[in-house]
Amino acid sequence: MFIIPFALIDLLVGIALATSAYFDFAGNNLIFYLAIVGLLKGVYSILTAMAAGFYYDVIGWIDVVAGILLMTTTWGIASHIFLYLGIIVILKGIYSFMMGLVTQN
Repeated sequence: MFIIPFALIDLLVGIALATSAYFDFAGNNLIFYLAIVGLLKGVYSILTAMAAGFYYDVIGWIDVVAGILLMTTTWGIASHIFLYLGIIVILKGIYSFMMGLVTQN
């Protein structure tokens, strides 16, 4: 039920993070709110994984790191390494979207 909307959030965060290596997002409130949503999505993923007894939720930690790094771009701190993490988040979003389509109840 939440897989496809979460995948779309991943895609948006990944695209914003990848493009932050080339564009200035300093002071952009939309990107800041997107970073907050991505960060909260990661925290939600980690907490629900821990509640289920799975303590090695790498995917959730990728979301947390991506959210924090995207938030730093709104403060004027950006690096070209953000491009590669953005690509990882985009690939994770594509995978989640496809899995959401296949496993739809």
